Amino acid sequence: MDTTTQLLAFDELNAYGKANAMSRYNDAPDDWADEIIARAKQDGPERGFEIEEVAWSGFSSQGDGASWTGMVRLPRFIEYHNKPDNYDYTQYFVLNELVKEGWTDTHVGVSRSGFYYNHSGTMRVEDISDSFYDANGDSCIDAGILQGASVHELMRSISVDSILDELHRWVVNMVREYANEIYSQLRDEYDEYASEERFKEVCDINGWRFDVNGYLQEE
Repeated sequence: MDTTTQLLAFDELNAYGKANAMSRYNDAPDDWADEIIARAKQDGPERGFEIEEVAWSGFSSQGDGASWTGMVRLPRFIEYHNKPDNYDYTQYFVLNELVKEGWTDTHVGVSRSGFYYNHSGTMRVEDISDSFYDANGDSCIDAGILQGASVHELMRSISVDSILDELHRWVVNMVREYANEIYSQLRDEYDEYASEERFKEVCDINGWRFDVNGYLQEE
């Protein structure tokens, strides 16, 4: 009786053998997510996002997702996100000149609430403090395109309290959206590593052979 184990390439296995082989030997490298996280940190400052740490979990639970901590630099945030077709473009342009002059915080912290989940809904942004109560008839913009303009008049023209509230909501939405983009990239990269096509390539490159049940054999 011939007891020699039949050696099969991955694509010669039946469905059960393929599934068993992938579950046992299709491991992503430990650093597979590092490049995505590094790129997110590198690209963040263009949007005003200074990212210190990214946390994530995936990819099968409803609570999975990504979030980040750090800060938002408000002048850069407004410059990046406030496009000319924005309905409130002019108001945010004026507000940004006030921000750059120090009439509000120039940056706000981004933190995470709780320790059980990492999704973007856990992200919190500090309130934007201002010193508009110090403005009087003599307060003027010192530099920039609005140099010499009355701070008090600019405040009134843009309904500053209302637009600051809107800005805070906008920042919250955008920092969470960026976290969701990071998570989407992580999920796509993981799916690529977990794909049958990629595992077949790994098997072919390494010359792996399996028994009929998908167990890796040494020739």
